[in-house]
Amino acid sequence: MLDVFLVQMDCGNFDKVRSLLSKANLQKKTPADEQVNGLIVLPEMFATGYIPENPSNYAENFSNAEAGATAKFLSELANETGCAVMGAGIGIGREGKLRNHSSVYLPGQTIEYSSYDKIHPFFPEQAEFKGGESVSLFKINGWKISSAICYDLRFPELFRDAVKKGAQIITVQAAWPKIRIEHWETLLKARAIENQVYIVAVNGVTIDGVSDNGTGSKNNAIALGGNSMIITPQGEIISRGSSDCEEVVHNSLDDVSLAEYRKAFPVLDGIV
Repeated sequence: MLDVFLVQMDCGNFDKVRSLLSKANLQKKTPADEQVNGLIVLPEMFATGYIPENPSNYAENFSNAEAGATAKFLSELANETGCAVMGAGIGIGREGKLRNHSSVYLPGQTIEYSSYDKIHPFFPEQAEFKGGESVSLFKINGWKISSAICYDLRFPELFRDAVKKGAQIITVQAAWPKIRIEHWETLLKARAIENQVYIVAVNGVTIDGVSDNGTGSKNNAIALGGNSMIITPQGEIISRGSSDCEEVVHNSLDDVSLAEYRKAFPVLDGIV
């Protein structure tokens, strides 16, 4: 079993993340060797908003806990909760181009455990961003987990590539607009069903009809739709966030039932 905590929030500061998690059913215990208490997933660009004016001003290094403010926070939160923590922000690639970056930190470690750069930057807002080259895969508590970010959801081949690598869970960190929230649900369920994976998808949410762009001002053009979801390989939504509230969406995932389902209905034979 793996406990998953999706922090659905309007963009805000690190204290807001801690405050929301303090209200969740998260058991703060010392994890066993090579185990974590669960997986915490934060929305796309959770600390800056999507997308801040002059995004290069918010670019950070995520490689270690001393490299940048967001990396330090992710590492601290992992230590405070005993969970693996996945946050997404604005990174910089080796060539100096901006990357829409997802970063994973584990308790007791100060080096980034895993990372993923969004392969499909959204147009036109992410014209300054360079896409990543490949899917990622990391392991916690025996689970194999891959990552996707927002617009990636519209590209099914990315999810199939993740499954070919062995993914049992695929996370989606998003800033998905309310006006296209029906697409969000439909595509998430499709990606779960066609790949026989758990989909763990966290979306931002806009409070009071406007969204904070990270600079202290409000952006009326982008209203995010919430509806964070945890979906089974059969396409069943087992946990769902609201469309207008900040909250933590939680459930436990069962690897035994996943293996049994794949065996009973072998859609992936010859693929994985």
